[in-house]
Amino acid sequence: MDANRWDSHQDMIGCGIEIAARRAICVALGLRNGEIVDLTARRRMVEIGDDEDPGEVGRFRHEIQALLESWRPDRIGILQRKKIGTFAAGGTTFKIEGLIQLYPHRPVEIVPAAALRAFAKENQPPMNHRYAYQKNAYLLACYLIHPAGETTATEKV
Repeated sequence: MDANRWDSHQDMIGCGIEIAARRAICVALGLRNGEIVDLTARRRMVEIGDDEDPGEVGRFRHEIQALLESWRPDRIGILQRKKIGTFAAGGTTFKIEGLIQLYPHRPVEIVPAAALRAFAKENQPPMNHRYAYQKNAYLLACYLIHPAGETTATEKV
């Protein structure tokens, strides 16, 4: 199979999520007849206020799950957080990641940044994100709906 052909795969929906500070940046892309369709619309991110307030944590979980339900993705991926270094993730991002992983209808994949960079270099997906802050989530959604992303995910298991 030609990894650069987007039409070589069945129709599907992928949701890419990047966690940054107190928000989950979400992009949903559909692959229909070889064409990439942005399904994100107006809902692009879900933010958590006080992550120590149980009501706020519950609201975030409900909102992210409702968003995923509205898109009904075949695959969901979160860009892996940095664990060490200057830009290492903090406790709030850890909590956000865990809440997203609680989505009951599909497994949520954690995709390493290195796998995403290799995918982008090899496949050069069309980058038609609406806003600069969506770049990584958009690329992750492309990865999730592209045959090369599926092969990579299968090989990791």
